[in-house]
Amino acid sequence: MHHSATNIHTCKFLGTIPSDQLQYVKVPFWNNIQIPLSKHTWELQIIVIWNTKGRVRRNDHNKDLLKEIAKEIPEAKWEIKKHT
Repeated sequence: MHHSATNIHTCKFLGTIPSDQLQYVKVPFWNNIQIPLSKHTWELQIIVIWNTKGRVRRNDHNKDLLKEIAKEIPEAKWEIKKHT
């Protein structure tokens, strides 16, 4: 991922969900026949972009927001550090 030098503080890479942990919400059916879907061949990167006001508001209201999100998506490999 490419960051511009002036905006690097607003983009934060939080983690990755490996391709073997990604699942389809529902498998499609057509005429009562399940349609096989290919396995995922890519990982899903979790990236957040905060503006200054958003970061301040997040910190004022819930300093543990990112940790709570990580608990909700246990299949991800998180890279959350203090002061994100």
